[in-house]
Amino acid sequence: MLYIKKLSFGLAVLGACVQAQAIELVTNGDTTLSIGGYVKAEGIFYSPDEGESEFKGNARQSRINLKTTKKVDDKKLTGFIEGDFYGNAANGGSDLRLRHAYVQVDDLTVGKTWNGQFLAVFPLLTEQLDFRGTGLGTISGGGADIRPDLTVHYTHKGLRLTAQQPVYEEANLPDMVVSYKNNISDLSYNLAVTAREAKNGDDSDVGVGVSLAGKLKLGNDSLHASVFNGEGMGVYSTVCVGKMLGATGAADCDAENGELVSQTGFTVGYRHKFSEKLLSNMRYGEINVDDAADTSVNVKSVNLVYNYLPDLDFGIEWRDRSDKTLSRVKKGQQVEIMAKYSF
Repeated sequence: MLYIKKLSFGLAVLGACVQAQAIELVTNGDTTLSIGGYVKAEGIFYSPDEGESEFKGNARQSRINLKTTKKVDDKKLTGFIEGDFYGNAANGGSDLRLRHAYVQVDDLTVGKTWNGQFLAVFPLLTEQLDFRGTGLGTISGGGADIRPDLTVHYTHKGLRLTAQQPVYEEANLPDMVVSYKNNISDLSYNLAVTAREAKNGDDSDVGVGVSLAGKLKLGNDSLHASVFNGEGMGVYSTVCVGKMLGATGAADCDAENGELVSQTGFTVGYRHKFSEKLLSNMRYGEINVDDAADTSVNVKSVNLVYNYLPDLDFGIEWRDRSDKTLSRVKKGQQVEIMAKYSF
């Protein structure tokens, strides 16, 4: 029997990359259609090391998704599509932007969705409010290629095999990631190896990187850490030879003097729960590139998140980014305040 459930919407906080529980709209036999997402408003005070301080606010991070699930011959079939309002943001616009569009059959996922680097580190990191720089210090970074136009994931128990649209357009093979996650008592970890064909002048070379991320539960608190090293990884970490990637990314950022350049990054974080409604996260991340300029970036942040109602959070975050060599990046301090309602 077909039935439609009541919907409720509201006002919102917090920029984590975890999907909220969706609301079921329609159920018809073995098929379910649900809606999810959040409405989020943020205001950021910028205090750069050079230049004038300023305040900017927007609600572009708000997003909405539709999900359908059904049983076909004892197999679970899922379709998911999601958008936010960061389209044309560089020109001050707020057009709808496609974030995810994928189909999943049991352990196989195909479509536009998170890359393998992201899934190897983000579930184990501390919660951040910084939408633009959440992954700085990790192999994932959070740049333009965090959700490739085509990604194929196959999972079996803790193993994940990923092939994704290559960043280098003339590559002969997809960018590849193999990762394994496991739990040992209160310790969770994810070990990943990634390989990609990277542009090197008029030619290309294969770059390989290794990442390890972990989370240790300490009662109600938790300790988080990650580390990576490799060549050709700048297009994903977002820190390249002598520059920081912009919103559009860049395929040619990992080579210098005819050689692929290695880089190392790490993060450490601590999550403390003051009460059932109030928690805090502290985090430090750093990336060092082995290029002639010794390109280096680090970021530190502290936040407080208050769960005012079950689906309504308020938060504040202080962060400071020190970019030793990337003069085009607006380095300095930021304070973000936000409200987010998830549905």
